[in-house]
Formats: sequence, structure tokens, C-alpha cells
Amino acid sequence: MTDSYWVILPAAGVGARMQANVPKQYLMLEGQYLIDQTIQRLLSHEKINNIAVGLSVNDAYWLDSNWANDKRIHRYIGGKERSDTVLNGLSFIMDKHAIKDEFVLVHDAARPLISISEIDDLLANNNPVGALLAMPAKDTIKQSQQTSKHQTNVKTSLDRQFIWHAQTPQKFKVDALFAALIKAKRQNLVITDESSALESVGQYPDLVEGKASNFKVTLPIDLVMAKALLPLLDKH
Repeated sequence: MTDSYWVILPAAGVGARMQANVPKQYLMLEGQYLIDQTIQRLLSHEKINNIAVGLSVNDAYWLDSNWANDKRIHRYIGGKERSDTVLNGLSFIMDKHAIKDEFVLVHDAARPLISISEIDDLLANNNPVGALLAMPAKDTIKQSQQTSKHQTNVKTSLDRQFIWHAQTPQKFKVDALFAALIKAKRQNLVITDESSALESVGQYPDLVEGKASNFKVTLPIDLVMAKALLPLLDKH
């Protein structure tokens, strides 16, 4: 197993659904930026030694981050979409740090509750394609259909035993993920996470069961829940 890992942390978005006046990664969580809490969690793992943070070219907040001057944190310019930012991050670590045929982790900046044990489980997976954290669906899953401009109803119920909610980190080989993202971009495919890029070229990663606490802060209520759960991290 690799002794140390890079993490790509895309953080160039604005998080419009948070309805905040700053990008959501810069909202405060227990006295720190949300992104700072996430970085702190990642660096607390003994095998994570470098993080490439993809920021907007117009980012006005990063210089106030607790990690802005840490030598383990490497800033690069992100892109228009998340997949573009990840692609730029892969280019950065390939070109600047000569990392190609090694596994890299990609994690959401707005998932500050990632636990050490989840990272351990992900790194322990030996699928050569890669792996991602995910949660088996608990609720009944409905597929919808649009019946009119303002109305949606149920089309069918899906078998939830085959449904998983994707999380991050996701672990893939640098060169394989880069090639998959490039091909998807050329084909104008919608790539919502790194796994979907590999899937589009016929590569199928393992699902590693994560925890419900590793949710993505997307809505205002999520920040409230993150504040409540943060003191309990790694205690359950």
C-alpha cells in the first residue's frame, strides 16, 4: 500500500443552495472556515501528506484560511465545473510533482465530518480500478416523471438494495482518472463525481460503506447538523 497520498480538494464553486453571501466553503463552523475543518480532518490521517486545493481565480477568502501558508497545502486555479477543477488538479500534481501511476483521493471541501476510520477503509481497498465511500439507500427510492410544467409524479419505485448514495473521498489512479475526465469532456458527458468518469470508460470501482455523518454541507440545515456532530467525530 502507498505510504502517503495526495488529496485533490475542489473548492472553486459558490454553493448557491446555501443562500449565503460567501461561498459555502468559507462559512464558519465552530470558529473556522468549513474548508479549514475539512483540511484539518484530512491532514489528521497519517497517510495524507499533501492537499491540492482548487480555488476560483477570483477567490477573496483563501488568504485568511488557517492553512494558506502551510507547506502541505498547494493552491491551484480551478475551473468552471467541479470536473474541470478536478482535472486541473490532476494536471497540477502530474506536471508539478511528477505523480501519475499512483492513487489520489478526491474529496469535497464541504464534507468536514470525514472520519479516520472511513479513510482507513477506503485506503485498504485493493481494487486496481479504485473505490469510493458510499451509503446504501435506506429509504424507498422513487423515479419521477414530469407530467406538466409544474407537476411531477411517481413513475416507478426502484429496488433500493441496488441503490447507493455516493460520498467522498473517492480513490483512483491519477493517470486513469485524468484520461477518463478528458474523454468525458470531449464527449460532452455530464460528470457528477469521479466514479462516473471511470464508469463512462467501462471501469467499475468498489463501493466502500461509509457513515451517514459524512454528508455534504449543501443546505443551511446541514451546517447546523455539522456543528452538532463535529464534537462526536471518531467517537462512534
